[in-house]
Amino acid sequence: MAAGKQEKSYFDVLGICCPSEVPLVEKLLEPLAGVHKVTVVVPSRTVIVVHDAATISQSQIVKALNQARLEASVRAYGGAGQNKINKWPSPYVLLCGVLLVASLFQHFWHPLRWLALVATAAGLPPIVLRSVAAARRLTLDVNILMLIAVGGAVALKDYSEAGFIVFLFTTAEWLETRASCKATAGMSSLMSMAPQNAVLAETGQVVAAQDVKVNTVIAVKAGEVVPIDGVVVDGRSEVDEQTLTGESFPVAKQTDSEVWAGTLNIDGYIS
Repeated sequence: MAAGKQEKSYFDVLGICCPSEVPLVEKLLEPLAGVHKVTVVVPSRTVIVVHDAATISQSQIVKALNQARLEASVRAYGGAGQNKINKWPSPYVLLCGVLLVASLFQHFWHPLRWLALVATAAGLPPIVLRSVAAARRLTLDVNILMLIAVGGAVALKDYSEAGFIVFLFTTAEWLETRASCKATAGMSSLMSMAPQNAVLAETGQVVAAQDVKVNTVIAVKAGEVVPIDGVVVDGRSEVDEQTLTGESFPVAKQTDSEVWAGTLNIDGYIS
């Protein structure tokens, strides 16, 4: 089994909240020199980049993503979900919520209605920053749509509605981020099952999986877990990919088939 020709890096991108932001990520990364393939996994807020490490580094990719306020970070080898799960929403969300609650008492004292407008302004900064980043790249995403909705409510002088749009949207983002981090942490425990060592097919030498060089051929016997992503160059087998896909049926592998780290080689020898 030969390792891929380029390096594959994983990034946790908490700023991805829906499929509409996938084009933004692609526009940010695909034009970069050395980037060969970009895959966005929205449910886990993961971006997988196949790139030439000699041309572009992981830190440069993170910098490009964070120019659009996407809160990107490199996922450590063998780990996932290293981002801290926030127990509470951001200060913007909390302040927006408190002011909105106070504005509900406007029926007792009419000037309190203006607190809804202040609440709207308090919760808007994250939405505005992401909207500007998307607009610069001619991408229409959910943040721009929210900004339009809020602007319409304010124009109609329905400040409470504008405030609730901002509060509910930012709260939903926080809840989604928490759920995503927990799911990614679960994936981390699965990926930790991948062996840390690999066996070179030619010599039988055992080396650290993270030290396997490009185009190196490694051996995986029946009953062993695949240590790295790669392509089969010799042999036939069936591989259990349940840890990655949830599919209970094994997948047949032969020459030129792709295999993934953490999957189980069931009944054959592949290299």
